Amino acid sequence: MQMDNEARIAAGQPIQHSELKIEETRNGTDPLTYPNTNWVDLMLDKTAPISNHSLSLSGGNSLARFAITGNYMDQGSMLPHSDLKRFNIRANTTVTLADNFLVNLDFTAIKRNRQLVNRVTTSGTFRFLEDLYRVPPDILPRFPDKDGQRFYGQYSDIVNPLAYAEVGGVRKNEYTESLINFRPKWTVIPGLNINGQFSFRLNSDAHHNVRENFTHFDYYTGVLLRNWNLQRDADQSRSSYYFVGLNADYTYRSNGHSLYGILGYSQEQRNQGHWTIYALRSAYAKMNYSYDDRFLLEGTVRMDGSSRFGPGNKYGFFPSVAVGWNLHNESFLQESSFVNNLKLRASYGSLGNENIAPYLYQSLINPGTALEVTHGNPDISWEKVNMLDIGLDLGLFQSNKLELTMDFYDKRTNGIILLPQLPLTGGFQAQVPVNAGEVQNKGFEASLTYNERLESGFGFSVRPGFTYNKNEILSLEGGPYGNDAEIRDQVGSSIGSLFGYQTDGLLQASDFYDNGEPRISVRSNLSAPGDIKYIDLNQDGKIDEADKTIIGDPMPRINFFSNFRFDYKNFDLEFLLQGTGQSDAMLTGMFALPLDMSADGGIPTVYYADNYWNPERTDARFPRLNASPGDNRQASDFWFQNGAYVRVKFIQLGYSLSPQVASRLKLSGLRVFLNTQNPLTFTGMKMIDPESRGDQWKHSIMATYSIGTSIRF
Repeated sequence: MQMDNEARIAAGQPIQHSELKIEETRNGTDPLTYPNTNWVDLMLDKTAPISNHSLSLSGGNSLARFAITGNYMDQGSMLPHSDLKRFNIRANTTVTLADNFLVNLDFTAIKRNRQLVNRVTTSGTFRFLEDLYRVPPDILPRFPDKDGQRFYGQYSDIVNPLAYAEVGGVRKNEYTESLINFRPKWTVIPGLNINGQFSFRLNSDAHHNVRENFTHFDYYTGVLLRNWNLQRDADQSRSSYYFVGLNADYTYRSNGHSLYGILGYSQEQRNQGHWTIYALRSAYAKMNYSYDDRFLLEGTVRMDGSSRFGPGNKYGFFPSVAVGWNLHNESFLQESSFVNNLKLRASYGSLGNENIAPYLYQSLINPGTALEVTHGNPDISWEKVNMLDIGLDLGLFQSNKLELTMDFYDKRTNGIILLPQLPLTGGFQAQVPVNAGEVQNKGFEASLTYNERLESGFGFSVRPGFTYNKNEILSLEGGPYGNDAEIRDQVGSSIGSLFGYQTDGLLQASDFYDNGEPRISVRSNLSAPGDIKYIDLNQDGKIDEADKTIIGDPMPRINFFSNFRFDYKNFDLEFLLQGTGQSDAMLTGMFALPLDMSADGGIPTVYYADNYWNPERTDARFPRLNASPGDNRQASDFWFQNGAYVRVKFIQLGYSLSPQVASRLKLSGLRVFLNTQNPLTFTGMKMIDPESRGDQWKHSIMATYSIGTSIRF
């Protein structure tokens, strides 16, 4: 409340909280009149349960084999009245109809039921999490009942999170999916196979919003405040997908020569929504040649046709070639006990990307007004990705105890499909898709594996990996442009670069004369000590749009992981570390500017409360409080945090019964384990998760702790 008063005074607004109210709230002697609610602690369940059960059966003989797996998961949520229940079953059958003909038939069915608190915006966005950071602590969750009537504390249009949890209703969603996959295989002659495939998937979803009528009254006066009407909304959606394919493969070996070829055709189609249909038709051929298992050659060609593109542009041709050299099979290395595997390889090829919305090549007309509502581009076509890769595979010592894999790549995407804003003088009010530019991803990947087994029976393996990637826009027609004020795509920068002002900390009293006039360039006449200090990049004596530039990249160039596994006798321990190098994570929303009443407000976190600027804390991390912080709302590098982190993705400790003990218990095997996922994260970031990022609308990745057992009969 004291911080809220500070923010309103800075904005020239009347304060909302008296000193008496602040003191009584701090003392906590009358929580009914002077509440102090921690909404996060009240509404979030930090120990939500989860259970997962699986049962598998398999059997058969030389003529028919089957495997059936069923799984049921019941996952609670940290949010009230929210959960996820999932059931799926999968059956795989292989039937040998003749010595040279077999059929594989797979069936999968999945049913998911998800329930959420019925708190959404008018556009359907889930808003319950934001409420926890928006409703002030001086709002009482619920008053004592009177005459059988419930009374809830009221704040703005929100009421409060507890009211939504108890009487706001629920949103029920059911998602079902069934899939059948039929794959016959005919061995015509030894080495020649004809393979077919037919897959069909059907998705059917249903949504149901339920709320009983509830009337909100003022607890003290009985005045009607608002009414939540009875709600019984329901809708459903359906989508389907099919795939049909046929290919023939042939293998030939003779006198050190090995040849493998495949020729195939496939087509697939998706139907969703109100008869939105898009399809893909493909023909492909591949040939592998090996001489003496030393020299390797592979060539591939494919042609894909997509319904997402217009006449004359539907088809794309994508060839590739790869070569390899197994040096360990050369005479000068065959007797080596040190080098067990050494392979050099290189490849160059192209792929296509058609992942855009359907019908963008057409202009659509409103049948009521006969006016164009979207502007199509009949010339839009495939994005084409050309990639050069040079790699090395190295295995040292017996059984490849130490393995190294390295790849250097240069990936260039031509004709990237973007939506630039075209000049309004051309009559275009909406964005039009165009093949607008070229982007390069260049870098290298490396992974190392070491396996060891000691005479004592102790074994371990270590597998670290590292990736470096640089993304750069090489050309961009009509650029630069972006999809919002903070994002800019321009030549020489990476896709999705952050755009805004460069800063130099916060303005201090020394930056102003005694009469309040600034000594340096500031953004407006409202700028004062404690506001963000923007850099006059073009040195024209003012801070304006001309001073904005590319200020950062939200995507890390470095990614890494390391997997560790240890076992001794019947015990095993495995864990995985994963992380990224430096990147620019921008703090936004209520975490950046709480108490901003020109937006949606927001309550400061404890970290923010300890680190905002005031005359006694001039080296603060955050600017001064202001209920209308127009100058400080600009996109700038002031809000950056280093997005680097290292996360323990999982740790699992297991114990397996010895075969002798399991046999006495009439079991094939039994294993018990303890598992935790995302238990630890090491990062310099504050208030937001370094992996999921986001703002008050998004929660962090959750840690999970479980105990389980696997029994085989």
